[in-house]
Amino acid sequence: MLIKTEPKASQLGANLIGCNVKGKLENNVNWAEVDAVEALIEELLAAGYCLNSTDFDNTIGVISPYRRQVDALTQRLKSRWSDFSPKSIGTVHTFQGGQKSVIIFSTRQCQPTDSLWFINRRSNLLNVAVSRARELFILVGNLGRISEGGYTRDLVEYIKEFGEMR
Repeated sequence: MLIKTEPKASQLGANLIGCNVKGKLENNVNWAEVDAVEALIEELLAAGYCLNSTDFDNTIGVISPYRRQVDALTQRLKSRWSDFSPKSIGTVHTFQGGQKSVIIFSTRQCQPTDSLWFINRRSNLLNVAVSRARELFILVGNLGRISEGGYTRDLVEYIKEFGEMR
């Protein structure tokens, strides 16, 4: 796994943040994570980050490996901030090649029965998500559950060691 964010402070302090959010799945969406992402964006905007920028400085992106989670996030964030660019949110695959100052990664994992197979089957899925962040990477999900996977466990441990846990 490549952690490309600079090992320096972001506008929120750490350059790696893990946000523990449990929630539950409803129609393959973890609404508690959607709420948490919305609150994180409020915090990021207050700290000086932006939703859109012509030079891409201080911009925020949101990624999830699951289409339904992306759709729910898109609906919520676009209803809250009409200028939230559709290019700023997507699945891991739609973000390949794109970068933002901040990436919020909504895992959607919340219950002990949720399968970690898809998110852990190949390292490149997480690698793409993490490497899109130029300054700050924020992992959102049930960190206890995520820690039970292979690559996701490594990511949580890395954030514990070098970042901030919330």
